[in-house]
Parts: sequence; structure tokens; C-alpha cells
Amino acid sequence: MTLARLVMLLALLQLPPAGFPPAAASAADPAAVSPRRVTEGTLFWKTGQGQVAAPVLATDVEIRVTGMIARARVHQEFTNPAAEWAEGVYVFPLPDDAAVDHLRMRVGDRIIEGMIREREAAKAAYTQARQQGQRASLVEQERPNVFTTSVANIPPGAAITIEIEYQQTVHYDAGEFRLRFPMVVGPRYLPGEPVAAADGPGLAPDTDQVPDASRISPPVRPPDEGPINPIRLRVELDPGLPLAAVESSYHPIHTVPLGGDRHEITLAEQIVAADRDFELVWRPVAGAAPTAALLVEPTGEFMYALLMVMPPAASAPRARVPREVTFVLDHSGSMGGVSIDQAKAALILALHRLTSADTFNVIRFNHRTDSLFAAPQPASTANVRAAERYVGAIRADGGTEMLPALERALEPTEGAGRLRQVIFLTDGAVGNESRLFEAIRERLGDRRLFTIGIGSAPNSHFMREAARLGRGTFTYIGSPAEVQEKMVALFRKVEAPAVADITLELAGAADAELLPVPIPDLYQGEPVVVALRARTLPAHVVVRGRTGSTAWAREVPIHAAVEGAGLSTHWARWKIAALLDQRSVDGADDRVRPAVIEIALKHHLVSRYTSLVAVDVTPARPPDASLTSHALETNLPQGWDYATVLGAGQGATPGALHLVLGLTALLAAVVVSLCRRGTPVLVVVRRRRREY
Repeated sequence: MTLARLVMLLALLQLPPAGFPPAAASAADPAAVSPRRVTEGTLFWKTGQGQVAAPVLATDVEIRVTGMIARARVHQEFTNPAAEWAEGVYVFPLPDDAAVDHLRMRVGDRIIEGMIREREAAKAAYTQARQQGQRASLVEQERPNVFTTSVANIPPGAAITIEIEYQQTVHYDAGEFRLRFPMVVGPRYLPGEPVAAADGPGLAPDTDQVPDASRISPPVRPPDEGPINPIRLRVELDPGLPLAAVESSYHPIHTVPLGGDRHEITLAEQIVAADRDFELVWRPVAGAAPTAALLVEPTGEFMYALLMVMPPAASAPRARVPREVTFVLDHSGSMGGVSIDQAKAALILALHRLTSADTFNVIRFNHRTDSLFAAPQPASTANVRAAERYVGAIRADGGTEMLPALERALEPTEGAGRLRQVIFLTDGAVGNESRLFEAIRERLGDRRLFTIGIGSAPNSHFMREAARLGRGTFTYIGSPAEVQEKMVALFRKVEAPAVADITLELAGAADAELLPVPIPDLYQGEPVVVALRARTLPAHVVVRGRTGSTAWAREVPIHAAVEGAGLSTHWARWKIAALLDQRSVDGADDRVRPAVIEIALKHHLVSRYTSLVAVDVTPARPPDASLTSHALETNLPQGWDYATVLGAGQGATPGALHLVLGLTALLAAVVVSLCRRGTPVLVVVRRRRREY
């Protein structure tokens, strides 16, 4: 075979199928392989001694809901089935508003409490313990909804259990309370060119647009190999009011009354695969829904409080304001399967809701962006029918270049006197969220941006934050059965005036610090929810706002306040988010970073700059025993198409990988030989973009 043909064959073999990133480089000497590198899409790490089984993960989740506050404990058990000592690295999701504040490592009967430290210091302590043979664990935040657990020195045939605790608020909207627990980090589109050596355990290289891509791209198990990472889940629900219904949106559940208004909820199947979000919904009986609630927590120097107030419903229907609506539909590969059908059904319902007084446009995107019209057009019968045909022909494939579509949707248009709205339908499977948030800040103008999260495991951080910055709201559609109900609820929001200019009067608490600031606009059925810190509790609280040109106010009686644990944690989580938002606006990291660290350390919170680390001081691994590191696989989110997202055949067998590595070695030998002869050699390597 000629050198030219060999190079051509090698280039073809090394080009990954649509969008699968180049595999991590291997090494002949297993001891020389960085423990931060990943397996090649299987449950085995290749070493000179043969296949070494990766740790097996099982998760138990316990959530206790008291009124508006949810307190969760996540048990991650890492079992090492191999005859060698192991390190397990697992990338997993938590709710995007979770305040992670506790870590415990269980080794047999012993419990090692985790300590909060600056991120670099925590990582250094973990690395040192790993090298010295001590059992250790580390919990790091990659995104507000993506975390990494690392567990070092798991003995052969033994297990180490990690317990992570977090707190969040329950979401209330349109008469329903909702609690969501995500179970899997879906593959994300990671644009940009590769940069220096990757820092994380993931399959993707870090890029100039996503500098931490390697930390949010865990290997994905092919569905035909069966599900992994089983989860048990139990919720103890104490809502503080009588309930008409308790339901799960996506999992069958078993509900047992515990007396009073309390209930125990477990999964009907007991154990499920970690491949979709869990959502629990409960509805109060008629007339029992809260109109206001105030929780307080005295902590010595400060009083912390959480306030929820329902704005009054509109007393009479209002004249409908003509709208300019831009629909943006993601039809990238990750939207394949049932997701694209859900998105298209939702969009067609929205089109039928338009009136002749409205104008509209439809933008679609994958790795390319195009639109139905060059500019918004009247919602005539002919134009709506053209839009239906346009949407009906859409198929899911390709990459997720979201930025061009977002920029086009926010272009200036001639629409004086209209209510301008952008409705964005996507699963949010992107890694460059910060750049997208920046575009919303720069281009939003007088528009409102509404996000619709599609699929079984949407990127909740992106969906919620994009809607907040866009002064809109977000909606989850997790199954085809929800399309009608969820879209009708969204229509009520976008067609009614928002509650704006919301302020709080706190008599006798001039030093109170409120979060968020400013309080965002609200839509029909949404409550005002604020956290506050003050040295003294206010004598009374008055919430004021405006719907259209109508002003309203509601007083919250302080005597109705009840004590709630953990409110200081909740306030601190919101304070950190506000500081990071300020950093994103003005880039003042040198000022924001120490402020975030101070609050996170004081309140024992994991953040962008702080991590939890637990170290067993007694060395366990013998000095002469090797340590093998494994990046644990995740399931593909339910409803996603593996071939579309990751490329057909990836991860099925290691044979293709061995062939590529063998040819690579052969090519290297040929190149070395030719170079020794003085023959110039030019090797061109092309990188294919990861498309999903």
C-alpha cells in the first residue's frame, strides 16, 4: 500500500461519525495514562493487564418537602468489581437552583464529613490524598445544574458511598406545586476549536468557546447494551395544606398517606434507569391554594426570610394587544425521536392561536439557520398554512448552532405598538450557555423571550436563565401527552399582560437585602418569590406591582410567619447567583470571586469557586498497588436517537478503535522512516464538528 493511500485510509477511519468527538489518546504504559482520562465509550479501561471493570454506580434519593422548601439527600454508591484499586469520576445533574451544602463519605461503618474549601485547594487536597492511597471524595460544580463526583482509592471488591445534600424551593405556578429531580446529563453540542490539554474526564476536548467541554461530556452508554446507574427515589411530602391530587409526570409512583396532609411517594418500579427527569406535581384542594406565605429563620446576627405572594387575578378580560411573535425551533440531532414531534406539535398549536392582528415568523436551526419569511408577516390564513407546511417538513439532524438563530430572532424589526415575543423551543443541549446569555443581554430590547424545554432531560439551567434574562417564562414539555395542556398554559401567559414594576415595602427593616434584584416580571398564575436578610424582621410587608395600567398591592401579615430551617442557605444561593450575574455583565471577576468565596465558605455551599472534599486520613491503598481511574458512563436520555446524536456504531465494540490505533502506529512508523531518509511528509488532519 502506498503512503498516500495509507494516509487517506487513516484519515477516513479517524473522522468520527456525525459529531462524535475524537477519542482520548491512549498510552502503551497504563501507569503513564492520566487518571483524568476517560474510557473509550465502554465500561472498561484498557490496560496492559487486560480489561479492568469500571466501578458500578447505584443512587438512592431521599427528598423531604416541607411547605415551599425541599431538602434532598443523594446517596451515590461506587462499587469496585475489579481486582485493582479504582477511582470513579461521575458527571451528574442536580436541580439548577440546588444549594449543595453537605458531603459525607461512608467507608464501612465510618463517616467522614466533607469540608467546604476554595475549589483549587479542595482539588489539591483530593489529588494529594489520591496519590497517598487515602480514600477521598470531591464534589465540584461545573454548571449550576451539572456536578462532578470523584471518588479515589475504592478497594477491590468493596464500595464507598457518597452522600450529597442540597436544598431548593418548590416551584408554584397556575395552582400547582412542582418538584423536579434530573437524572442524566444529556450530550451537548460543544462548538469551537480545541485548545490545550483537557482538564476533565469527558470525551470532548476543551474548546475556545467551551473551555470546560471536557468536564461536561461524560461517555454515553449505547442503549442496546442496556441501562445503567439505577436510581431509587423516595419523597416525603408535607405540603402544609390539604391536597386534591399527587401525580408524577413521567414515572409511575406509589403514594401512601402518612396522616394529616403528609404523604410518602416512591417509584412504582422501585428502581429506574437514570435516563429522564423525575417530576412530582401536587394540587391543593379548591380554596386551599396559598395567596401569601412568609417563612423566617433567626440565625443570631441576621433574620432570613422567604416570601411568596400571589398577585391578584385580573378582574375582567383585557383588550388583546397585537403581537409580533417569532417562533424559533431547534431541529438538531439531539431533538431526534419524540422530541421533534413534541416541538412541532407545540409550534403548530401556537400558530393556530395567532389572530389576524398579529405578525409572526418561524426560524429553524441546527448547524444552519433559516426562516420562513425574511421579516415577520401578518398572520393571515395563507401565511399560517405556509408555516404549517414549513414546520411539517422539518426533520431532526445536525449540530446545535444556537447563537445565529438567537441573534436573528432578536434582530430589530418594524413593530411599533406591538407586544414583541420570542418563543424558543429547544432541549438546550449546548455547552456555550454563557455566550448565549450575553447575546440575550445585548439584543433583547423591548422583547420578551419564552423558552420551552423539550424532551426527557432538558438543560434546565439554560432554559430558566434565558427566560429570566429575556423577561419571559419557561415551560417544560417532557412527553407528547403534555403538549396540549402545557401550551394552553403558556398561551395564557403570553396573551395576558405581565405583572411588572414589582417592589416590596419593609416597614422597620431598612437594612434588609432582597433577592432577586430587580424582582422579575411575572405572568398569569406565577407568584412573587423573594428571599431577604435583615437584622430585624419588618413590622409588615407590602408587595406592589402593576398589570398593564392597573396598580395593585397586597399586605402580608407578619404574625402569619412560620419558622423554616435552611432559609439562610437559600438566601446565600441566590446571593451567589446575583454576584455571578454581575460578573457576566461587567466582567469584574477580581471583585466577584472573593465575594462569592466568602459567602460560599460561610454558608458551606458548593459554587463556581468552592468545592466539598472529604479525606480519610488513614492510607488504605498499599504503596505498590496501582490505581486505575474510570469516567463512569451515563445513559442516553429517553427518547433520544443514539445514531443521530453520537453516530451509528459508536461504542458498540472496541474493534474499530484498535484498528485506528494500529494504523496510527503504522503511519507513525512510516513517517519516522521517511523522515530519517530526508523525505518531507505533510499530514493533514481535519476535525469534524460535534453535531447534536
